[in-house]
Amino acid sequence: MFLDLNHAAAATAATTPWWGTALGAGIGALGAGVVSAIVAYINNRANRRQLDKQLAVQQLMLERQLEAQRDQMTKQMDAQLKIAEVNNEATHLRDREDQQGELRKWQLETRREAYVNFVVSVERVRDTIGAVGRLLAGTWPVASPLLEADLNALQDLEREIISLYEEAFQRAQVVRLTGPNAVANHAKSLGETLTDYVTFSSDRFRAARRTEQSETLRDWQQTVRDMNGRLQEFIDAAYAVVNITSTPPPSSVPTSRSGNESSAMT
Repeated sequence: MFLDLNHAAAATAATTPWWGTALGAGIGALGAGVVSAIVAYINNRANRRQLDKQLAVQQLMLERQLEAQRDQMTKQMDAQLKIAEVNNEATHLRDREDQQGELRKWQLETRREAYVNFVVSVERVRDTIGAVGRLLAGTWPVASPLLEADLNALQDLEREIISLYEEAFQRAQVVRLTGPNAVANHAKSLGETLTDYVTFSSDRFRAARRTEQSETLRDWQQTVRDMNGRLQEFIDAAYAVVNITSTPPPSSVPTSRSGNESSAMT
């Protein structure tokens, strides 16, 4: 039987044409190529999916890194901004303190200059007290006409007193403007006393020219005492404003002037 099959196969092979064999081989090759292409396509899709997953993971990691960097940069910028604000505030405070210090220094120097000028001008007015006393010492109670030279001296002295008073009054106004109130009030009181001194001095001069008794002598003497006391009060108040040391303020009435003033008061 086996021999019969072999013979049949051989007979079939002997009867198959040459092109049939070639066609079969081509179909086999074509099938193998299709399978290879399908396998390659499947592999490519698998690789593409794997790449997509990797790219997605990398993109997610990159976004997280960028977000972390943004947060870090934001924190750094906030910290720098706060430092800059603190520095700016400190600089502003320093500038403001410097400006206030300069203003206080200027105000202090202005007040000191105004106070000194006022005291000097008042002292010049006080210097005339002794001259008035010496010039009018013999006119009363024993009235006697003044000589022509004395009348001229009296006229010059009156002009000098008025001129010195005007200067002192202007200085008092400057002191009242620069303040503070305590010093300004003392300057006002002292200025009013100076006005009384000039007024009563003019009355005494008028009486001396007429060889009459002066009705304002006691008022003039009281004004002199008030002038001395109020000048000292002003100096004390002014000293407290412009000085920070504990050294006591100087006296406004020198001892060398006491003799002249005593003679003028009698």
